[in-house]
This record gives sequence, C-alpha cells and structure tokens, in this order.
Amino acid sequence: MSDRYIIWEDKYNTGYKKIDDQHLELIEIINDLYDCMDNKDSRDETLKNEFKKALRKTVDYVGYHFSYEEKIMHVIKYHKILEHSSSHREFIQTIYNYVKSYENGSLDAISNLVQYLKDWFLNHILVTDKKFIKEVKEALEKLSEEE
Repeated sequence: MSDRYIIWEDKYNTGYKKIDDQHLELIEIINDLYDCMDNKDSRDETLKNEFKKALRKTVDYVGYHFSYEEKIMHVIKYHKILEHSSSHREFIQTIYNYVKSYENGSLDAISNLVQYLKDWFLNHILVTDKKFIKEVKEALEKLSEEE
C-alpha cells in the first residue's frame, strides 16, 4: 500500500497523453503539498516555507495546465468552453482564498486546501475533462476523415 495522498488510477486516464501526463504531474504536486503538512506543526517556520514553495508550484502548474486545456478548447471550438473556463477561474479563486486564510493565521487552511485540491481535481478529471477530451477526440477523428 502506498503512502501517497492521491494514487493515480486507470480511471483517471482521459486517453489524451499530454493531458494525462499533466494530470499526473498535478497529482504529484498535490501529494507534495500534502507531505508538507503530514504530521507536522503548522506553526513551524520550516513547514511554512515548504508549504509556500509547494503552493507556488501548485498555482504555477495549475495555471500552465488550464492554459493548455483552454488553448485546445479554442482550437476545436469546444461547446462548453465558457463553463469549463469558468470552473478553472473559480478553482484558482478558491486556492487564493485558502492562501489568504493561511496568511491570516488559519492553521486549518493547509489541510482544508489540500482536501479541496484532491476533491475538486479528481472530480474535474473524472467528469469535466473526460467530456472535454471526448470532444477533442471526435474533432481529431473528423479532421482525419477529411484528409
């Protein structure tokens, strides 16, 4: 049994390798964030520094990943681009709210953020991204048939 917070499972595969690789990287980043808080005192300065570094990596990579997905959505004229992009913005705003809460002294903010990341991200892969990738594959098949 692994001691990782989130373990990649086949059910998370969307069938689009680059997106799946990015999702796997995001899961590892969330696992690193979890490791920062696991069995540690959230008031410890070393933990705070580790957490801030892991959090920055999370925010940066999430931004990169969402941007990549949204570029694909524009290219294929994804019919739910506004809804999907909006969920990305709400996600980022929620992360910033947890960060602010942490910076304002909330010791629960770290664990609440990590739980939120896990719940949101896995649901996003299993539901929203799978629908999106299905449409990407259909667009590629259509393009292939036109050649």
